[in-house]
Amino acid sequence: MLDLIKVEQFDNKVIIQKDDFEKIIADVESLMETVEILSDHELIEQLKESEKNIKEGKVKKIKSKKDIDALFG
Repeated sequence: MLDLIKVEQFDNKVIIQKDDFEKIIADVESLMETVEILSDHELIEQLKESEKNIKEGKVKKIKSKKDIDALFG
C-alpha cells in the first residue's frame, strides 16, 4: 500500500517530501472510506445480495441499445 518514503529528521521533527505526504494523506482517506463502508451493515447486506444475484445469473450485462430494448420491450 505505502511505498518507501524518504524520511529525514531535523530538530526533533520528521521531514518528508510533499509528494510523499500527499500520498500518505490519500491512502489514509482511502482507508477511512473503506472503514465507513465496512461499518455500514445495511450496505454490506446489499452488496452480499448483489453478489448472490450475480452468481444466480439474475444480472444481465448491457452492451448495446439492443440489450436495453430487450429489457423493456
